[in-house]
Amino acid sequence: MYVEDKEDKVFIPQTKHTVTASDYNQIKNEIQSAIELAGMEPEKDVIQFPAAIKQLTEQSGAAEMEKIMAEGTKQVGLVTAAGTAQKTALETAAAEQVAAVEAAGTAQVSKVQNEGSEQVSAAKNWASKTDGPVEEDLYSAKKYAQDAAQSAQNSRGLSIGQLVWSQSSLAKDNPGALPGWTGEYYENGKTLFPDLYNFVKAHSELQVTKTEYDTALTLFGACPKYVVDEVEGSLRLPKYASNKRQLVKKEVIGNDWYALYSDGWLEQGGYFGNPSTVGTTAITETFLKSYATAPTVLFGNMSHRKTAAYDSEHYPYDVTANGFTHENVQPQGQGTRWYAFGYAADTPMENIMYPWIVSFTAAVPASTAQAAEFTGALSGKANMDLSNVPNAAKAALLDLLAMDTSTWATLVKDTDFVAPSAGWINYYPSNNADATIGISTGWSNCFIRLDGIPVINQCYYSGKNGTNADSFSFFVGKGQTVRATFTVGTVYFYPCKGAK
Repeated sequence: MYVEDKEDKVFIPQTKHTVTASDYNQIKNEIQSAIELAGMEPEKDVIQFPAAIKQLTEQSGAAEMEKIMAEGTKQVGLVTAAGTAQKTALETAAAEQVAAVEAAGTAQVSKVQNEGSEQVSAAKNWASKTDGPVEEDLYSAKKYAQDAAQSAQNSRGLSIGQLVWSQSSLAKDNPGALPGWTGEYYENGKTLFPDLYNFVKAHSELQVTKTEYDTALTLFGACPKYVVDEVEGSLRLPKYASNKRQLVKKEVIGNDWYALYSDGWLEQGGYFGNPSTVGTTAITETFLKSYATAPTVLFGNMSHRKTAAYDSEHYPYDVTANGFTHENVQPQGQGTRWYAFGYAADTPMENIMYPWIVSFTAAVPASTAQAAEFTGALSGKANMDLSNVPNAAKAALLDLLAMDTSTWATLVKDTDFVAPSAGWINYYPSNNADATIGISTGWSNCFIRLDGIPVINQCYYSGKNGTNADSFSFFVGKGQTVRATFTVGTVYFYPCKGAK
């Protein structure tokens, strides 16, 4: 219950202090309100404030706890919901990321595999491709190795333009060289064989005109010079006579020397000094190159003894294919020169026949087409003795020269006739010539000139028994002029079958 305000002052027990009645009443009323708030019944003069405070504290804590728990439950629900959403989102994103990674990984694996396959193929090409460049103008290691090997084989230590002699007429047996006995013409020689072309262009002494070249062929059957630029970049090779002796190689070693020729003919000689005193030492001289058989050896003594009996005692003996022996017996003075000649060993006359011109030392011709042109230049070329021509081809060639009687031309008496092709001039006497009584009309003849030169003159006389007019034929070339004078019979021209 509320304390009434009856006094102005209230003493605080066991103290000397006092409070005003109004303050006291206010404090007492606040205490009672707190007791009531705690749910207790206020009692007069009984102080219940501590219990009320305790009760209020417990009530307030429970309420706050309830609030907190309710808020906590609410927050847990929110967190759980958010976590579930986040988890779903994470799982979805993770699945997407895994799929993306797997897709990227598959693409990368495929790319690596493709790239690896390409790299493997490229590596193989760089290592062993020989049918063309690997990249632009770059070739494989194997191609360069093959070219280097071919270059080494082709060069053979020879110089561009050098003339070499071979026992073979085949290009495969003479790498790096072109035939020197056929007079080949290459319209694009500058492109095909640039080294040889530039070599010839740099040496005017090796060049002649086309007219000079043809004149040499007409007069000598050969021409050792080149013709360049009949058309721009063209090259005509020399034509050497393979069946004539040509110097193949000459070498001087110390006091000795030798000269080997294209048909195997071998000459060699040397010098050795005579002793200053008389001696009888036997000395064997060895030839630089061996002969097929013992050669002829000549001595030339250059002595100052001037005693023929002594000097003539110095001579060679025991001559073999490999050398000879001599003794320094009597000669004194300037020394002795010797000279030997004969056919070389392993090179009989029929063996060394084909001249080849070293034309390229850097490899084979520049392309398949050029190689085909080079090969074509040799194909179909007959050897000088026609040994590489089949008998059937020889027979066919002879058939082409046969007289074609399906067509002819009749010559007019005392009139020049120019043969339109290779063919045959045939004189056919008329039937007024009788084998029994001879010509019945007095003197008769058939007089033939070929290019102004008399070649045939037949005469017949009337009444001479057995003197008959005989027919004859002879071969003429295209463009040759025939002039016939005759009184008996007819003169015809029949072309060759091959002239069609």
